[in-house]
Amino acid sequence: MKGGMNGILSKRVTDQQGKDKTYWIDEIAFLEARLNGSQGDIDSEDRAACEEALKAAKANLAASR
Repeated sequence: MKGGMNGILSKRVTDQQGKDKTYWIDEIAFLEARLNGSQGDIDSEDRAACEEALKAAKANLAASR
């Protein structure tokens, strides 16, 4: 699934301008739910993208405090 969830997650996490602490907390919750399967099946490519996005979101949260 080229450009699918990968592209969406990449855009969501890297487009951090104007995002506050609450946004990053919500984003982390979304990504963790995605990784835990709460939002349906996840393939290995999407899992890798989610894991990278989660790392970036956590870093962005730390930077926003």
